[in-house]
Amino acid sequence: MKFDQNTAGYGWMDFLQMIRTRWSLIVLTSSVCLLSGAGLKTKVPYLYEYAVRIELNAPEEWGGYSLSLTDFQATSLEQLPRFAAELKSRELLSEVIVSQGLVERWKSASENEALQLLAERVRVERRPEENSLVLVCRDVSIEGSISMAKDLAGRFVARREAEDRTVAKARVERFENDLRERKKIIDGLEDRLREISGNPGSSPVESRDLRSRLVDERYILQSLEAKQQLSVIEALDVKSQLHVVDGDQPVRTVASIPFLFGLPVLLTLVLGAGIGLAAFVDRGRTRWNHLTNLINHLQVKIVGLAPLSGVSLFRSSEGSAPLLEAYRDLRAKLLRLPVGDCHLISFMPLRGRDGFAEVITNFACVIADGGKMVLVIDADFRQPRLHRFMDAANHPGLSDFLSGEMRMEETVIKGRRPNLWFMPSGPVHDDPCGLIEGRRMGDLVWEMRRRFDFILVASPSIDEVSDAGAIVKFSDYTALVTPYGKSSVSHLGRARELIEAASGRLFVVLLSTLIESGTSRRPAQLDQAGRLESVLPAAVTKGSK
Repeated sequence: MKFDQNTAGYGWMDFLQMIRTRWSLIVLTSSVCLLSGAGLKTKVPYLYEYAVRIELNAPEEWGGYSLSLTDFQATSLEQLPRFAAELKSRELLSEVIVSQGLVERWKSASENEALQLLAERVRVERRPEENSLVLVCRDVSIEGSISMAKDLAGRFVARREAEDRTVAKARVERFENDLRERKKIIDGLEDRLREISGNPGSSPVESRDLRSRLVDERYILQSLEAKQQLSVIEALDVKSQLHVVDGDQPVRTVASIPFLFGLPVLLTLVLGAGIGLAAFVDRGRTRWNHLTNLINHLQVKIVGLAPLSGVSLFRSSEGSAPLLEAYRDLRAKLLRLPVGDCHLISFMPLRGRDGFAEVITNFACVIADGGKMVLVIDADFRQPRLHRFMDAANHPGLSDFLSGEMRMEETVIKGRRPNLWFMPSGPVHDDPCGLIEGRRMGDLVWEMRRRFDFILVASPSIDEVSDAGAIVKFSDYTALVTPYGKSSVSHLGRARELIEAASGRLFVVLLSTLIESGTSRRPAQLDQAGRLESVLPAAVTKGSK
């Protein structure tokens, strides 16, 4: 999430922070709305549901494979979708509305309104494995649902039976037409044969061909007469493809729940109402309200937003105005704290290390730009990150000096930025906490206080390792760095208790935020030897560039 802390804009991070801080209000409002919705739901009328099963007979039962038919017959699996569509056709439902008097029963304004309501209260289920359809009807009364289901199913079956009879009659008429055409052809052939036999000069070949055709046509006529007689028998004994199975199905009571009273929609609405009320109470002041809330509850001196751009100021002296002004404001507040000649501040991450090293680097660069001598010490032996932002190697460093393997001057690096020095963490020692609490650490702090105005120490999180407790003990102030969207008073309060238990003082809370960067990443500028200069400032030059 990106936003500019120096503008009055309201970003997604502010919105999420508002939800976090106002969660109790959101839960209370949502609960009230949910109870109100449940009360309204009890006023919704209940409907009675009745189901009727319509079975599709096997083809041999309704003549689907009759000897008189030569056309392809659709299977039951192909007919079920068509029958289901016909059951909910507008024409059939209109007949049921009139026969059942649904306009008056449902107090509808018009027949179209009743038709729309009936379409919603009628459901057709296809069951291919049972070769059947299930017609489900709902009405405001038990008798109404039963009567409507039986009426609709009966009309549908009657329609299908009438259509089957019509098809059978049409088949009989088609065979009769074919018989008449064949008889005309036979009469024509017989007339032609009589004409040829009366003419002595006629061709014997033509007479032979006519007699052969006449025999064939008489065979076809006999076949058509047989099929016509069979179609007449079938038309008199036609059976419907469908029949209604009324097995005294039980009537179920179901609630007619409108769309808005459905559980997913209702939960979404009540949660939105709670968030809307919290946003109205907050009125876009989440960012500043949260900072004030932290100051009041934690009793800290400095609370601010530490913007991140993805590129540290150590690599570029040109930063965007929002980024520079934010750190300059924090520097001005820090200079007003009561302390001696040197500020020793331990920076500690909380709830994630993302952006932690960049915050310390940017803060150190801005303080150095103000003419103060700054030393940055990376005391996080297990997860060192500062050397990447300082464009330096991680060895030699603090652990080398504390273990007595190197002198102080060999472990402190002078950066290319004026007034800025850096001491990497060095390799991981077997007992990092023992090194921090050793005598050489006290000597280092005493010597560096004589040489620098600010000493910024990067510490691990106090709830992860014991090193942090040893670091905050000799620090003047402790600063917690935590992402803005993940910060809360309860988490920071527990961290403060741990810091105070280790004889430390929590005076600064920095909330890291991501903003747009106006700078570009530049390569590190090293000397001809390919390494940064390693010269400590003398104690007499403290406070000068």
